[in-house]
Amino acid sequence: MAKVYTYGKDLVQEVEENIDEYIFFDFMVAYKTLIGQIKKVDDGFNTTPHSQLMDYLMHKLEDERQEHHESQLGV
Repeated sequence: MAKVYTYGKDLVQEVEENIDEYIFFDFMVAYKTLIGQIKKVDDGFNTTPHSQLMDYLMHKLEDERQEHHESQLGV
């Protein structure tokens, strides 16, 4: 049976037990830097820097997926 979590101490502990703290630290530093950089982007919709960054991440992941798919097809 799957565990049911609330956002609290148990969930934080579970996450910490399942991620590499050094990789997370690098991610956190990069995230803060990117948020600072993307604050300069004005999309005209008052989108938060976090949302813009996540949208861009999804875009780049989709590009990567598409490139992989095309290479599998020999395109």
